[in-house]
Amino acid sequence: MTLSSQEQAKELVRAAEDVKAEQIIAFDVIGKSPLTDYVLICQGRSQAHAKGIADHIREELDKKGIHPLSVEGHAEGSWILMDYTDVIVHIFHPETRTYYNLEDLHKNDPVETF
Repeated sequence: MTLSSQEQAKELVRAAEDVKAEQIIAFDVIGKSPLTDYVLICQGRSQAHAKGIADHIREELDKKGIHPLSVEGHAEGSWILMDYTDVIVHIFHPETRTYYNLEDLHKNDPVETF
């Protein structure tokens, strides 16, 4: 199944919402980044929750035939990065999210909050 980057972003958000990911936001970086179209940021309540969010996202997207190019940080669970080409997903532990403050990098990009 081929989804547009916007449809893929919506599927990723839905999967994150399914397992109660918190503070989900998606930045539209179409035409601003040569790497991706959307940057999705969310957090879990703990490292175990962050890992569970990543696992669920992967399972749900795998069902649709959409697989990440890479997944980094899963073993630690503080900052998990999932590269779906058109959408980059960052799943944080709250303290790590606050420390790195990726939202500030995208403060001028259109954002959708969920």
